[in-house]
Amino acid sequence: MKPSRRNPSLLAFLACACACALAVAAPSAAAAPRAHPSIVGGGRADPAQWPYAVAIFRKGHLHCGGSVISPTRILTAGHCVDGFNAANFQVIIGRPDLRNPALGQVIGVSSGQVHPDFEQTGLHDVAVLTLAQPTTATPIALATPELSAATTFPGARLRVAGYGAVNPFGVHLSPFLRSTIEQVRTDQRCLKAYTRDLFAPESMICALGARRKHRGRFKIHTSACSGDSGGPLVADTATGPVEVGTVSYGGALCGLPGAPTVYSSVSTSLDFINAP
Repeated sequence: MKPSRRNPSLLAFLACACACALAVAAPSAAAAPRAHPSIVGGGRADPAQWPYAVAIFRKGHLHCGGSVISPTRILTAGHCVDGFNAANFQVIIGRPDLRNPALGQVIGVSSGQVHPDFEQTGLHDVAVLTLAQPTTATPIALATPELSAATTFPGARLRVAGYGAVNPFGVHLSPFLRSTIEQVRTDQRCLKAYTRDLFAPESMICALGARRKHRGRFKIHTSACSGDSGGPLVADTATGPVEVGTVSYGGALCGLPGAPTVYSSVSTSLDFINAP
């Protein structure tokens, strides 16, 4: 996860997945990730519930998460693409266990587009990757403003998944897709944690999972973590799952009650995401 660039002085204590040196092997058919047994807390994801979840690799190492939104387009975080050469990306689709090269597809990326607001102000932390060839994976629907308002109120329960760190310190990636339940928190909670310099209620979602049974020094809740950036935050509706947010940033330790995870709201970026 990565903080917004609206206040660079806060970079020192907010986690940045793209800058972490996390050892995961290349996604080739002959190699498997050298990761420890993503999501802090939670458990192994049911592949049937996450057919659209992807792992984005850069130069052979896990870089970010994302989701299939059409046969040739992947939604991820802006900070996962901004400043990087999309030609160095590969997207792994339909492989819940990265150690099993017999499953899923590995597809190159022909281009990447970052939301212009993110490049200029740090707001709207979303980007779209165009695949070099189509995927057969089922895409995830995107929340409209009305649907987002109906599913992201404080107390609402949402799901998130990724291959990121299982440790609150942002280390030890998962070789398989993990998921957890996040509860939407009040905007005031994230404003207290990050101030207006980083948290913009108009385009961000504040969320944190349940407290883990953990006897360590810190009170840790289930949460997305480093390596999960760009992954989907999903609401289950009467008409099926919809993506309401993408993993954006969090605190120096993943899952701290005083530093919830922040997601970029998908519905506020639909014009950009749906642009041809």
